Amino acid sequence: MDTEMLMEIQHYKEWFIEHQVSDKQIYLIGFFIVVALIIVLISKKYKVPIVVGYVFLGILLSVEVIDTIPFLKLTHKAWYAYIINGFEYLTQIALAFIAFTIGSELSIKLFKKLGKSITYIVLIQGLGAFFMVFIGVLSIGYEMYMALILGAIASATAPAATVMVIREFNAKGPVTSMIMAVVGLDDALALIIFSLIKPVAYNQFAGQKSLDFYQMVLAPLIEVMGSIIIGLFIGYLTVKLMEGLEDKTKKVLTLISTIAGGLAIAIFLDLSPLITNMSVGFAYRNFARKNLNIADYLDTLTIPLYAMFFILAGTEIRFSSVNTSFLILASVYTLMRLTGKIGGAFLGGVLADASENIKKYVGLGLLPQSGVAIALAYTIQKEFTQDPKIGLLVFNILLFTAALTEIFGSFATKYALYKSNELNKSDTA
Repeated sequence: MDTEMLMEIQHYKEWFIEHQVSDKQIYLIGFFIVVALIIVLISKKYKVPIVVGYVFLGILLSVEVIDTIPFLKLTHKAWYAYIINGFEYLTQIALAFIAFTIGSELSIKLFKKLGKSITYIVLIQGLGAFFMVFIGVLSIGYEMYMALILGAIASATAPAATVMVIREFNAKGPVTSMIMAVVGLDDALALIIFSLIKPVAYNQFAGQKSLDFYQMVLAPLIEVMGSIIIGLFIGYLTVKLMEGLEDKTKKVLTLISTIAGGLAIAIFLDLSPLITNMSVGFAYRNFARKNLNIADYLDTLTIPLYAMFFILAGTEIRFSSVNTSFLILASVYTLMRLTGKIGGAFLGGVLADASENIKKYVGLGLLPQSGVAIALAYTIQKEFTQDPKIGLLVFNILLFTAALTEIFGSFATKYALYKSNELNKSDTA
């Protein structure tokens, strides 16, 4: 068996060398970084959030759009699709850094300051999105299992676009703090909701009656709690190490190895990489006895990484799946999710007696959806093998709506921060 495996590895090694796969990856990375610079220049000139430009560029460079270019050979198109699909590791790494950034903004002092409002807003907007999408999908004639699946996925919020807009415009204030706290906790809530709902949906699809208590209750709790414990442990150890470092090189390498290590350990232990690295960031913010001055390092290091992440997110969109029934389902899903998110955040703010700005504008910072939602949709593809069309439909709905929400969600976040007077005026001038 070992000999066969070694021969297979050697075969793949020779194939990669023969076809210069690494060179092709470098060509594409170089091209994306160059056009990302052009996007930044245009976005700054017209005061558009940079993330919008990245995602829109990605849509223009999607596999299906490239396939329509007449002067490209079929082999070039096939290689392009292959290389694009091979960049999944970049999105994983980018999400790890994004999760760390969110965690590093969440202090115990902040939670005490936000009080019960954070609890109300997180729970009501997450559950609101679930119930609104569930009702909406049922009302247009889809089966209950489809409504349950899409409702559970709808509860997730992608932090990447929101965090990038906040960073780009150097926003600060109570609305900004609340948005960061909510998007940080939202993924944990979404994982719990999805893990509870998925076995119910599958049983309803398969016509079964019994439910596995472990899969439905214990597994999601183990995943969330395990991710938090591992993340806090990694963060605590490396914080204590970094407190004794003064050299910039050592600090940067410690920071990168911590985030990358947290990602690798979470994947190996089948935990949530997002929650793990968010907990690492939380540890950096709350366990350090002095300012570690890592914010500037992090901002600089992640510029090209985030550019690649959002461009690749745009390339995921599939236009071939778009027809009338698909557009109706996508529209209902999007509108009901937005209603649940914005309305839920407002209602949570009202119940918690939060400020007017928090009630009116926090929900607008919770609209983007990619990352976790797409990962959850991918698990549906693997689970519903009896009818692959179900998994494919869910996956395409999430790809399509994620690309749209990354764009208009970024505008909505900027608008919310502008109306709440928390944007840095020098960055918007």
